[in-house]
Amino acid sequence: MRKKFRYIAALSVFALALTGCGGQASSGDDDSGGGLTTVSVGQVQLSIFAPMYVAQKKGYFKDEGIKLSLKNIKSGQDGVPLASSGKLDALVAGFSAGMFSAIDSGLDVKVVGSMGVQPAHDEPSPSALVVSNKLVKSGDYKSLKDLKGKKIAAAGGIGGTGAYYISMALKKAGLSLNDVKLVNLGNPDIPTAVKNGSVDAAFASSPFYEQVVNDKAAKKVWTTPKGTSGTGVIYGGKFASTDTAQHFFNALARGAKDLQGKKRYSKENVKIIADATDQTPKQVKSVPLYTWLPDLHPLPKQLSEMEKAWMDVGAIKYSDPIPQSKYVDTDFAKKAKTAK
Repeated sequence: MRKKFRYIAALSVFALALTGCGGQASSGDDDSGGGLTTVSVGQVQLSIFAPMYVAQKKGYFKDEGIKLSLKNIKSGQDGVPLASSGKLDALVAGFSAGMFSAIDSGLDVKVVGSMGVQPAHDEPSPSALVVSNKLVKSGDYKSLKDLKGKKIAAAGGIGGTGAYYISMALKKAGLSLNDVKLVNLGNPDIPTAVKNGSVDAAFASSPFYEQVVNDKAAKKVWTTPKGTSGTGVIYGGKFASTDTAQHFFNALARGAKDLQGKKRYSKENVKIIADATDQTPKQVKSVPLYTWLPDLHPLPKQLSEMEKAWMDVGAIKYSDPIPQSKYVDTDFAKKAKTAK
């Protein structure tokens, strides 16, 4: 089991300290030879960013005159300063309270697209909120309102996407993050914490939430609504102003279109995702995949709700929401829709 999950656990370690990121990225201006422009992209190697891997393997970036230079980063929060300074052109990453704080401090980045979104509920869920069966069997947990005062684990802690998802569940019960005790645990550590009683509940990704459910240690009680997304495409401000930025997005959107519906589980696409994330095809198929919007358009309403949830719990210190015109740009997705 540990071998099966090794690739996910390894993502918590900053294995590559952005080799080659010490200098300036191309910002869409430098010709790399052969008529291609190099675009430097920060990434965490996860299947949720499959549109980029599919587009790369199938030559869609090359069709747009682009050569990708992928740089491993620990998180989106770590990549935002690099994109703002021009050391990276773009990121595919998760959102966080730290990202909003960085933008508020003046860092120049734009959220230009979404990545993985929650599939319909008639499909297996890539993530879920689970509650210890000890609480369920004792009667201490009957509904979401009974989470008040309980310890709930989530990767990234109070400022991570998991905390935002938990806030969505709590809101249904008239609660907020201030009504629970949030514990910062990496996904691989969550099953053990639930089983030994260190936490009462957890929001975790597959296969970790499934592990405790299958072991009868926890019950799945909630998952995010269809269309919910905590990840996206972020451009550095300088790169966003170049023609290459639209070409990059066009290729991404082509990749997303190839992953619609059951096509995301095709043998070809699964192999591409496996190779890009250092997995085997069997490992990729063993966990549910997210879905992707065909044009990868950003989700401003969700970004606003994320910011508010983190402000309410004190993960964000400023008092007034950032005007979305400052950090969200929907034009790239709109233009990608009409691109040939």
